[in-house]
Amino acid sequence: MGLSFGILAVSVAVAGAVMFIAMPRIGTPGPMTLFLRFAAVAGVTAAGSSAMYFIYGAGGGILPLVLGDVAMVLAPALLIVALSALEGRRARNTSIAILALALALAVALVTATVPLPGSLAAKAVAVAVTCGACGWVASHSRVEPFGPLRVIALTSGVFAVYSLFRAIVGLVVGWDSVLYRVAFSFAPATILGALAVLAIGAAVVRVRFGPRVTVDVAERAAGSVVVVGDWDLASTAYGPDRVRGLVADLRAAARDLDPAAVDVPRGTETLVPDAVSVLSDRLRRDYGWEPEQTILLVDGATTSAIRTRPRVRVEKKRGSARS
Repeated sequence: MGLSFGILAVSVAVAGAVMFIAMPRIGTPGPMTLFLRFAAVAGVTAAGSSAMYFIYGAGGGILPLVLGDVAMVLAPALLIVALSALEGRRARNTSIAILALALALAVALVTATVPLPGSLAAKAVAVAVTCGACGWVASHSRVEPFGPLRVIALTSGVFAVYSLFRAIVGLVVGWDSVLYRVAFSFAPATILGALAVLAIGAAVVRVRFGPRVTVDVAERAAGSVVVVGDWDLASTAYGPDRVRGLVADLRAAARDLDPAAVDVPRGTETLVPDAVSVLSDRLRRDYGWEPEQTILLVDGATTSAIRTRPRVRVEKKRGSARS
């Protein structure tokens, strides 16, 4: 028991340190750095929830159950923050973190005041909601490489469905039914959760070190290509992670103005007139870019910052060994 609480203390200390270091600096480190920080905290939180349930099962009282339920809900919520950070969505990071904390407090209150199995049903639904949201965010991410993000989306979606059915089966069929004991009780839920953590952990590693995706182009009327022009200069000034975040901001701003905008290497292709000027204004106003950052943007076609072909457009993807 003492060892278990010791492991808990270390886990909480690590998670707390990363949270308090990362949260005030959202948008300052590079997107990849923030993604890895929050993904790591999500993994620690998921492991900590299982430890709390073991302590509760060994007679640890109501506190480990409350902490376990809170950690179970926070883990996928923190992964949503990680995925949003990877896309450079600073404002959305803060909003998600606030909603996640509110949901965690609600779960803690229910677990502390509502006896089992009522609190278990509420926790299962909350986990289904956060895992479903995580799956949706991952499936709609436009950050490469795409394969690992699809793994995160599929794994989160499967666990969301499992958690929802866990509550439904318990409420409809019965918490003491054979079906619930075989498929949805503590042991199978813990095993499936561990497999989900391993799958998502492997996907996070692949996001960091896996191959990127380059995009071939197919026929279409040409738009304006806006890119980060001097990539080496920008990387020297801001670091590669931050420059990737600038590219993510640029693509997001282009989609704000033109939903049909297409990602190209180091930037975007859009039908917005006077694209460099319009996007520069948008990035300063809504994404907090400094003037010295907007001057990095150039017309990729006229300056030959990237190779473009007239009247072409993206659809076909192929793997690249570049990391």
